[in-house]
Amino acid sequence: MMRINTCGECGVPEYVSSEHLWLDCGLIAQKRDQRHVVIFIESENLDPLFEGMEGLIGASIERIVLTTRRRAGRAYMARMVPAGVREMLEDGRLKLGDIFGAFAAIGVALGYGKFDLLDYRYERDDHDYAVVRVEKPYSRVFGLCDPAAALEALTGYELGFEYKELGDDAYEVRVFKAEHPEEYKNRLVMRPYNRKEGGIRFEACPSCGAPRELSGFSWDLERGIVTCAATGRRMAFFAPTVIDAIFDELERELGETIPETVVEAQRRFTKAGMYSPREMDDAEVLRKQLAVRGLGDLKEFEMGSRGLRMRLDNAAIHLMVVGLVQGIYEMAQGTESAVEWELSPEGDLSVEVRPRG
Repeated sequence: MMRINTCGECGVPEYVSSEHLWLDCGLIAQKRDQRHVVIFIESENLDPLFEGMEGLIGASIERIVLTTRRRAGRAYMARMVPAGVREMLEDGRLKLGDIFGAFAAIGVALGYGKFDLLDYRYERDDHDYAVVRVEKPYSRVFGLCDPAAALEALTGYELGFEYKELGDDAYEVRVFKAEHPEEYKNRLVMRPYNRKEGGIRFEACPSCGAPRELSGFSWDLERGIVTCAATGRRMAFFAPTVIDAIFDELERELGETIPETVVEAQRRFTKAGMYSPREMDDAEVLRKQLAVRGLGDLKEFEMGSRGLRMRLDNAAIHLMVVGLVQGIYEMAQGTESAVEWELSPEGDLSVEVRPRG
C-alpha cells in the first residue's frame, strides 16, 4: 500500500485535507466536484441502525443496502481515477495491483479499515476475479462491498462479490464479474444536496488548511481506523446520498412508514448508550460538531423539560438526525416522547420533540 502523508501539526492525512472542503453552510464537499458532498460520522451507528430497521420491518434490507453502497462507492472512486488510467490498465502499462494499492490508501485515510489485494486475474474476460482481505471494516454491511466498488471504478465492469469470515474482524472478499440487479438499474437515484450560504467559520490548521476541530480525531494508518478522542467512537467518511437512496428505495418497496421506522430504529440505538445527553448541553459546541461532520448548519436549538426544538439548515441524513435528537432528549429527561419533523424543499430540517403523557 502506498505511503499516506499526514500533517505534522494536526495529524490529518493529506488526502483528507486536500480532497475535501468544509463549507460555511455545514456541508463537506468533495473538492474535485463540489456538487458531491460527504459526511464524517460515527460508523458504529450504521450496522445497528440497519439491524434495528430489519427487526422493526421483519424483513432483510441487505440487498438494497449493498447495491446502493456499491453504486455510490463506484461513483466516488471514479472521480479519483486520473484520466487515461483505465486505458493504461487495458493495454498493460499499469497493473491492477499497483493502482488498487492507491485505492486502499484512500480507504485507510477515510477510516474504512485495511485492504490487501491477495490475488487477482485481469484479462478482461468473464473469468476475471480479485481476492481482497479486509480487516476492521468500518461497517460489515458497507465495508465488505467497497472492494467491488473500487474495482468497478477502475475496470468499468459490473461486479459481484461474496465473502467469508476469517476471525478477529477480518474477512476475505472475492470479487467477480456479475451484472447488477436489473430492477435497480434505473433506480436508487442519488439526490443532489442544495446549499445556501451559512455563517460557520472554522479555524484552519496553518499547515494543511483543515479545520482545527479535526485535530480532535486520531488516525491509525496501520489499521485504517479513525477515532474521536473525546468519545472513543470510530468515525468514517462517506456520501450521505447512499443513506438517502437506501431509505428512498425502502419506502418505494415497503411503504410510506419507512421514515418513521428509520427514526425509531435510530432512537432506540441512541438510547442503548452510544451517545450522551451531555453532547447537547451547549448549542454552539453542538453546532460546530454537526458542521465538522458535514451534517448541516444548526440555526436553532432549545432543549428542556417541556420539549426540544431544532432547526438544521442544509441537513444531511435527516432521518438519522431526528432519531438521534429524540433519543438524546429522552435520555436527558428520563421520559418517553413524540416527535414531528419537516424537511423543506431547500433541505432545511425542523424538529420538535414533546414529552409523551
